[in-house]
Amino acid sequence: METIAIILAGGSGKRFDKNIIKQYQYINDQTIIFHSLMAFINNIKIEKVVLVINKDHIAIAKKCLSEINNINYIYGGTTRQKSVYNALKSIKQDNPKNVLIHDSVRPNISNKIINKVINKMKIYDAVIPIIEINDALKKIKNSKIIDHVDRNNFGLAQTPQGFNYKKLYEKYKNNTINTIHDDSSLFKNIHYIKGDINNIKITNKGDLKFLEYKMKKETKYIQISGIGIDIHKFDFLKSAEFIVLGGIKVKYNKGLLGHSDADVIIHALVDSILGTVSEGDIGSIFSDKDPKWKNANSKIFLKHAISLLKKHKCKLLHTDINIICEEPKISPYRDKIRNNIAKLLLISDKCVSIKATTSETLGFTGRKEGIMAQCITTISKPYYE
Repeated sequence: METIAIILAGGSGKRFDKNIIKQYQYINDQTIIFHSLMAFINNIKIEKVVLVINKDHIAIAKKCLSEINNINYIYGGTTRQKSVYNALKSIKQDNPKNVLIHDSVRPNISNKIINKVINKMKIYDAVIPIIEINDALKKIKNSKIIDHVDRNNFGLAQTPQGFNYKKLYEKYKNNTINTIHDDSSLFKNIHYIKGDINNIKITNKGDLKFLEYKMKKETKYIQISGIGIDIHKFDFLKSAEFIVLGGIKVKYNKGLLGHSDADVIIHALVDSILGTVSEGDIGSIFSDKDPKWKNANSKIFLKHAISLLKKHKCKLLHTDINIICEEPKISPYRDKIRNNIAKLLLISDKCVSIKATTSETLGFTGRKEGIMAQCITTISKPYYE
């Protein structure tokens, strides 16, 4: 492998709040650790990401990161130094050329900085981001200023820091005395790149509030559409008074055959929503082999689909529904169906389109054997680079 990233998330963050695990706090819609992890997972130059956590935090970590597949968890040690060494040992079999080490509480790390570090690793064994100190620098002791320091000779180190893996591993392996607070301190010849003032390390609650505001302002959203289709046959053996379409009773003398209430509109809508978040289809979640769903109200299925949108931090923007049948006539019920769908989705009726057409007597709908519904739903989803 060329490059592996190690994300350090084993600390307790006592300066933040002794009763709160800092890296699992939320910034807008996701946890701090989620933002940090996704920055490296989504970088095409990084072949593997290792997450170092406190073994006592495994349950909360898996809960917060449930949307991410195949996370390489490593348990940290009692110190940062031991945590890094555990991670370095865990990837020895991968034999990477380079390794990046990043603090999980720097969630606003950019692709630009990650790539700059990786690119410089082609030349140097140790590369770290540095930002300039803009404020006056003072040396203090016992509440007094004891010296005025020339800030031009100093800089603030950030992460990710990049290293030649074999050299860093050997330095950790052979270090038996010195305490390592910064991995770059093990190297003599270190190259630095210009860091990013937005790559803030969250140390206190003020940092969290600032980043929450900044990242919310800069969050990118993408629009995704999902398609759903559903078909149900008419029951010619039993007379009926109505069928259910979009949760509304529509007068008709034949019922629809189905395991649940055979609401083709809601079934197509549910599948379209599931498609936007890649969560399978209605049949795989609510099997017609399961007696639990016999004659079930389809609103139950829609409620589950909406909960998945919330899980993925998505917002439903619009849904466009087509109903194809010769009978019954949809136009007398169009507004009721539209308003009910909007109510169920918790959106404006202006964001719901209900259209009906015939198939000009062609096919099974033309022969009045059943009804088909088609649906396209569009959502807005946060995009984590």
